[in-house]
Amino acid sequence: MKHGKNPTKAQKRIIAYYKLDPKEWLVSKVTDKQLCLVHRHTDKIRWVDMVRIEEPKKSKVMKYA
Repeated sequence: MKHGKNPTKAQKRIIAYYKLDPKEWLVSKVTDKQLCLVHRHTDKIRWVDMVRIEEPKKSKVMKYA
C-alpha cells in the first residue's frame, strides 16, 4: 500500500464529517467518489465516501453612520 499524505483543508472537512480526527489520518488514494485513509499509528485502512460540505456564507456587516 502506498504511503499516505497529509490531507488538504477540504479533505480534513470530509474526514471530520465522519467523526474522525484529521490529525490522525493520512490520505493514501483519492478517487472521484471515495478517499482511502490510512491511520498514522496503526496503519488501519478506511475508505470513506466523498461528501460535499458547503462553507457557511459570511454575512455582511452593515455599518451605520
